[in-house]
Amino acid sequence: MTIQAQFLDIKWEISEQKVMGIETINYSFGVNTETKSSSGGNDKVVLKGYKADGITVSYKANRMCGVDPEQELKTAEKLLGKKGTFILGEKRLGPIKTMLMSVKPSEVMYNDEGLMIAVTITLTFGEPDEQKSKSSKKGKAGKKATLMDQMKKEKGIKK
Repeated sequence: MTIQAQFLDIKWEISEQKVMGIETINYSFGVNTETKSSSGGNDKVVLKGYKADGITVSYKANRMCGVDPEQELKTAEKLLGKKGTFILGEKRLGPIKTMLMSVKPSEVMYNDEGLMIAVTITLTFGEPDEQKSKSSKKGKAGKKATLMDQMKKEKGIKK
């Protein structure tokens, strides 16, 4: 068994039972700057620090490759908002603790019985803005529909 990458409970691996590899990785970083005006008319750009790293990973989960796409989507959904270390190969990619910010399923395929047979999943990792994380801690009352429930509703598939 070869583990290509890992984030908490998600493992991209190639083994005799399962083939689930990363298709694309996008990684971004930058700096925060501030412009200060001077009396001589020359503006000065000051480096204020680094922007949070962002990592986007896309992969396919397909039953024909030994992967249950619904379970993979549920696993990713459970990890939304959780912080962990993204490991690529045997090395850390990005900050020591990065948060799973979004899970986006696409190219969803169902069989005639309504069973999901394949999905492309895109995960976005990063650091939340302080104000966003403070307001989200207050939470909303009521049950939140899962991605799976929303997708089934859109496709007219009963639970």
